[in-house]
Amino acid sequence: MAYRALIVDDEPKVRRGLSALIPKLDPEWEVVGTAANGEEALQFVKKQLPDLVITDIRMPKMNGLDLLSELKEYPLQVVILSGYGYFEYARTAIQFGAFDFLLKPLKPDAIRDVLRRLSAQMKPVERETPTGVPEQKYSKLWKEWMLSPEDEPGHETKLLPLLPPGAGSMRIAAIEIDAYDKVISEDQWGDRQLVAFAVRNVLHELLSARAADRFRYLFQNGSQLYYLLANAGCGRDFWEEAIRTIARSVKISVSVGLSGESSEFAELPKLLAHARESLENKWIYGEGKVSDYRDFHLEDLVRIGYPEALEEKVGWAVRSGDAAAASQGLEEFVRALREAEVPFRLFQRYCLQLLTSVLRIAYEQKVSDLVFGRMTRPADLFGRDFTAFGFLAFMKEFAEESVRALEWSRSQKQSKTLDKALAFIRANYARDISLDDVAGHVGMSSSYFSTYFKQETETSFVEYLTRLRMDAAKKLMKDTDLRLYEIAAMVGYQDVKYFSRLFKKTMNATPGEYRQFFDRKDEGYVK
Repeated sequence: MAYRALIVDDEPKVRRGLSALIPKLDPEWEVVGTAANGEEALQFVKKQLPDLVITDIRMPKMNGLDLLSELKEYPLQVVILSGYGYFEYARTAIQFGAFDFLLKPLKPDAIRDVLRRLSAQMKPVERETPTGVPEQKYSKLWKEWMLSPEDEPGHETKLLPLLPPGAGSMRIAAIEIDAYDKVISEDQWGDRQLVAFAVRNVLHELLSARAADRFRYLFQNGSQLYYLLANAGCGRDFWEEAIRTIARSVKISVSVGLSGESSEFAELPKLLAHARESLENKWIYGEGKVSDYRDFHLEDLVRIGYPEALEEKVGWAVRSGDAAAASQGLEEFVRALREAEVPFRLFQRYCLQLLTSVLRIAYEQKVSDLVFGRMTRPADLFGRDFTAFGFLAFMKEFAEESVRALEWSRSQKQSKTLDKALAFIRANYARDISLDDVAGHVGMSSSYFSTYFKQETETSFVEYLTRLRMDAAKKLMKDTDLRLYEIAAMVGYQDVKYFSRLFKKTMNATPGEYRQFFDRKDEGYVK
């Protein structure tokens, strides 16, 4: 079997030379492709998955070190090409996971030596089971295929041999590190990868003791870690103990979502979606708990339809700021389920789904903290003492608080918009500014801004601008050395006659009369 290499260099001469030379130096190696930069190389690796990438350090679009970083989760080796002037960069690449480096101008003996050492390292792995390959080397492939199986059809054949021996019934476990950002900010952690590594270490130890070689680490996605379990027998009791052990060992809270089961490899992306859906229940039940997808899918789920129209009615009312309509929609929702004689567990499921949809509005609008600062969280709502009346009372309060929080949030946004508009007008009133200029500055259409401005200030834009300019003109008129046309220009009017007419209309006095009034006042005629 020949090993497959990809050559990455922005110099065509280097690509052609290595493509021709490598098979001659070592018949076990063949060049299966070339790329002119790191971006092209990534696309090739994603589709073809070579055994080796030989890449230059300095290239346009994406250099060799950045490419090395992107490739660290793929099951392949990287050799860096470097000129003598970038020798230190090449040595740095070794620290970040490159197999070796070759200095330009390239020497055939040095290339042959690297290829033979690579072959010697790969051969023992070939004789081992797929579990002999470091799991993290396949994380990128698992992630790409399981999150977008239609886009990565070739990955399935590469990942199938990695299943545990004799894999029959399979499940996916999703483990989420609770309050991830908060944990990272604490002094004893401070690094995302360190937190995830600590959790993984504990999980590997526990899974190895319970499931031996019947589990596989798949990948990390943000605060979540994913595992494949095959015939493992790791049910709710195991994961509840794992949660307690992680909290005790590394002082980190995690939540777990378990998928349904399947014996089909092609079903794994669907199982992943199940596990992620189960994990969302932490927002209802609270953190540090296990949610099993199988608990929420009953046989009569199809027979009794979910009242989706009523959910939309409640959501629309909350978004629109109509607490009374939201309350009415909630009553209709509960009444519809009771009249349909929905079984208790399915009743809980539907109520949970409705709560999640309203919760999503609060989180999307970033007012959840404000809402729950005024009321209790729903963590205990779906316990053994769950009742329809208790749920309805909670939801009415939750909808009312959400409406109040959304109104407050919108008023804050409007206040900031008005402040921004007024600041722009005050800073630019001496120029020839228009309603369009101010509307564009705050990101509104002119017609909407005109209505909004009048509603907030109880005056039109033109009236506000004129008053601002006239106030500025009054102050300038106290300086007797300034001529009237100079004052007009300083407050935004090039036509002095038009300025005079506006001044008289606004102040009920001509500019000359106004100046004379202040002169008389200074002389003591006005008391």
